[in-house]
Amino acid sequence: MAENESGKFAHVIANIDTETGKGQIRYILPTERRTSSVEQAGPDKADLKVRLVFKDSTGKEIGRVQPELRFEACHEGEKPHRAIIQQDVSVTDALSQIELEYQGKTIDTFRAGSSTPVDQQFRETANFGFPLPGDHTKLSVGTPTIEARSGVSYMVQAKADNAAHWQTLSVGQSTPDFVVDKNQFPGASTLEVRVTQNAGFQSRTVDQRTIKLE
Repeated sequence: MAENESGKFAHVIANIDTETGKGQIRYILPTERRTSSVEQAGPDKADLKVRLVFKDSTGKEIGRVQPELRFEACHEGEKPHRAIIQQDVSVTDALSQIELEYQGKTIDTFRAGSSTPVDQQFRETANFGFPLPGDHTKLSVGTPTIEARSGVSYMVQAKADNAAHWQTLSVGQSTPDFVVDKNQFPGASTLEVRVTQNAGFQSRTVDQRTIKLE
């Protein structure tokens, strides 16, 4: 059964190249608790003028943080410049958009989309556990018939009958269309699968079913 959940936080996934000045907010994942990331980068971190800026629906700034940058390894002698941002931020009722800012310039913007009642359409068209042609170890989950919408993404999670916890298989997809690899669940007979719609800073379960692996 579909359910509505309002998270208190949002996990922001972004990337930035401090050499070219290009970057992108890849997706926003609503959550009810913080992960390992911190609210602000520590004082011992160099300030490269990267900010996450929070605005309301009128475009008024209501807050900002200096995120922690996790730089990729570079070739010998090359200065690190490509970084990943994985930042937990507080969500308020006023929050409408998040901007990625570098040296005072906005280089990308995430605007919250509104959730859509795709439940009936999803259940009428979705496949759960159909083998892909030519590869019986890969199972189709979801449907490509639901159109992508700005600010809306989908996540698939699974829990095998021989496991105690849910496992996230895919996150940040623009449509609820996934492939599940049976080899990820050795010894399991069945798999409980749920598809979640993340719309801006809201999260809701679209469908949840049990599929057979044997």
